Amino acid sequence: MISRQYKAIFFLLFLAFGRFARLPALDFTLRPRPFLLIPQGEVADLYAMGYGGDLLFDLDVSSILTNPWGLGYSLGLEGAFIYADLAQGAEGDIQIYSAGAGARLFGYPLSRLALSLDGAFGLSQAIQHYGHQEDGSAASWYWRAGAEAGFRFAPFFTFALNGGYRYYHNERRDGALYQGLYAGLTFQFTLSTKKAAGLRLELIQEEPVYPLFLSLYQRNGAGTLRISNYETAEIRNVRVSFRAGQYTSSEISCGNIGFIGRGRHAELPLYADFSPALLNFTEDGRILGEVVIRYTFLGSERTAVISSTVRVVNRNAYRWGDNASLAAFVSPTAPAPLEYAKYVVGLARSKRRTGLNQNMQFSLWLYEGLLTAGLRQSAGSNRVTDIDSIQFPSETLAFRSGNAVDIGLLYANTLESSGIPAAIIPLEDDFMVLYSLGISQAAADSLFTNIENLLVINDEMWMPLSMANFNNGFMNSWEGGSKRLNQAFEAGEALDFIRFADAWAAYPPVVPPVEAQSARPEEGALNRRVDTAFGIYIATELEPKIGALEAQLGANPGAASFNQLGLLLLRANRPEDAKPVFEQAASYGSAAGMVNRGNLSLLDKDFTGAEAWFTQALGLNPENAAAKNGLAQMALQRGE
Repeated sequence: MISRQYKAIFFLLFLAFGRFARLPALDFTLRPRPFLLIPQGEVADLYAMGYGGDLLFDLDVSSILTNPWGLGYSLGLEGAFIYADLAQGAEGDIQIYSAGAGARLFGYPLSRLALSLDGAFGLSQAIQHYGHQEDGSAASWYWRAGAEAGFRFAPFFTFALNGGYRYYHNERRDGALYQGLYAGLTFQFTLSTKKAAGLRLELIQEEPVYPLFLSLYQRNGAGTLRISNYETAEIRNVRVSFRAGQYTSSEISCGNIGFIGRGRHAELPLYADFSPALLNFTEDGRILGEVVIRYTFLGSERTAVISSTVRVVNRNAYRWGDNASLAAFVSPTAPAPLEYAKYVVGLARSKRRTGLNQNMQFSLWLYEGLLTAGLRQSAGSNRVTDIDSIQFPSETLAFRSGNAVDIGLLYANTLESSGIPAAIIPLEDDFMVLYSLGISQAAADSLFTNIENLLVINDEMWMPLSMANFNNGFMNSWEGGSKRLNQAFEAGEALDFIRFADAWAAYPPVVPPVEAQSARPEEGALNRRVDTAFGIYIATELEPKIGALEAQLGANPGAASFNQLGLLLLRANRPEDAKPVFEQAASYGSAAGMVNRGNLSLLDKDFTGAEAWFTQALGLNPENAAAKNGLAQMALQRGE
């Protein structure tokens, strides 16, 4: 029968083993070390060379408290015994027993090379023999310090040479009982609470991957890779890359790590070369990727391929932050918007109005063409920041519907596809699309009654259009856009003017795999809408300027004023009224008036009249480039 005392001991050992098994990955070392002793200092004449040995048991503290330098440090206990004969000519010896606590700093500058510094402090007890007499000294203290250099044969065994200095205190005479150098061998056995489990990987994603920004993840992390080393030793030269089958175009490097100690981890950003296949996600989901980890283990190359799932949102998902990222939705080469723009601009060229700004004409046709094709802004809130899902322009064109942002991005896409620079200003309650007129502020004065309805950026004129007013037509959209911007300026609101040409440098355009037929508005209906819009423009912007200039000419006629009035009448689509006005300018000796009158004759195919006007202008100035160009055009049309 086993006594109760033994049962209690077995129970405590069982609990201790259970606790030991549940510890984190800890390393322990057992180091038996035989050595030789060379006495030094005041005891050098008393003792001959001796020998001894110690047994050290260390806990690798660095497996709990990691450091960025890859150094190891341990705390432990040790016990030692040394023996030395008295110097030659004397009979006797000394034996010293000691036990203490120590600390060690160690590292592996090369995979197989182990270096360490260590020291200890503790209590000692000596027994001296003089002849046949035994003299036991009182307990005292000791210290030692040394170093080791060894070769690691395997993660669990290292053979090393050690050396250092030992000092044992003599309580009786407050001096050294024994001191000297030591040198010997170390047999290091490494034990661990955990078995080797290779490498482990954890992907930390603070937010999912947005397909809209698929090209940005090549240089902006889609998450953080945490690589934990559960090999039996440290790993070096760690090279990490990522691939995900059809969802990536190539395996891309995530970075390199020089050293990961055993039981420790390191982190790298997850870079990915995502392919357009990511744009097939119409719902939130996940993709299965592979993290490829290549590393050196004790001088040998190893590769670990670890699967990891990456969270991905649907292709239309959008998180408001940097408004410039909206530019990624707009691609001048997207097939459906490009085909629509070519068709409508082709109609606009065939019915181009003389004297009007080309960008304005094309933008008006593109705008009214969308309405003619049946596109409408869907009912709902105009609060831009309430929108967390945005359609690509091809989708809006296919659906014939969308919110203010959807419609605005489609319209901007058609502008850019037509070669007209576009920009956006997202506001809380509206979404502004602006296009460049391609003229300076001075040139805009002759086209608009009030240039406060335009935006001036570096002396370049931009026309703002409110997408909240999209359904009401081009002119109402312009009026609503200019009013809203002026309110914002008066209120001191911060406006984010985003020009697509600039934003694409940071957010490249994305073309989703959307099969959408291009919208082709009915030509007759589009012509009627465009004529109505231009009629409103002429009535509101040009007719007031014409009336004011006519009144001015009644009181103070002059060549420049007559020529300016003729140009305004041309822009107002009144060429017959412009002819006598240009003739009035010519009568005052205006070469510009003569050229403009000649151009009208050229439009009427009156080549004789055109030649007479251009020749008259050259009579005033033989180097008049406009007159020379007019004659060249006339000859071309005649077939000369």
